[in-house]
Amino acid sequence: MMKQLALILSFFILIFSIVTINAQQQQQQTVNEIKIFPPDAKPFGLSYEEHAKNYWKWQLSLPIDKNPYKDSTGEKCANGQTNSNSSVFYLSGGGGGTHIRECKVPAGKGVLIPVLIVELSDKEVPNASPEELSRLAKIDQDHVTSLVLEINGKKIIEEKYPNGIANAKNSIAKQYRTHTEEFDVLFPENAVFGVSAGPSKAVADGFYIITEPLEKGVYDIVYKGSIFCDIADCLDITFAQDMRYKLIVE
Repeated sequence: MMKQLALILSFFILIFSIVTINAQQQQQQTVNEIKIFPPDAKPFGLSYEEHAKNYWKWQLSLPIDKNPYKDSTGEKCANGQTNSNSSVFYLSGGGGGTHIRECKVPAGKGVLIPVLIVELSDKEVPNASPEELSRLAKIDQDHVTSLVLEINGKKIIEEKYPNGIANAKNSIAKQYRTHTEEFDVLFPENAVFGVSAGPSKAVADGFYIITEPLEKGVYDIVYKGSIFCDIADCLDITFAQDMRYKLIVE
């Protein structure tokens, strides 16, 4: 009798293990099938350029103490987005270096991933015209030398450009480069980049990726980039960042 009970118990344990493994595999398959909007699409009714402008309006509107830009854990990543009706959840850069963050994201939202981007305003470059801001932003991003985007271990982008991405051919990332027209932003008191409060004109450039709405689950997102720019008017000679996010979508 005891032998029969042991066999029955073993059978149910085996069935439970198979069901659990299948469920995990199905969840992993769902997670790995994240879809990305193509560069000529209008994610959630807006062009990539419009999303880039809205991204910077959000980022620049938050004072430095509440801004996720220099967040070391991810506790600030939802600031300015908690009560937002936007269909997109914004991830933040970190101004260089390695940053590891964990964020909770509402299910059903797409995610904007700023793989490597730049913004310039007439507060950061006093008295600069929109044309000058546009030129400087373009110089910066023309000299991107590497880009990586990885989602749950799957490489979406992994490219190097020894002579700068402006000279690269057959680049996937290059298709996602978005250079904006000028747009209005409003800096708060204690703003990022050490600028004074008030309205400003800005221009942005860089590589933005927007996903389709995410289902519930855990998503590991890694994005990296580097720049080498040694000509006149470069913002920095070298720049590199390594962003690592764990998104808990619920």
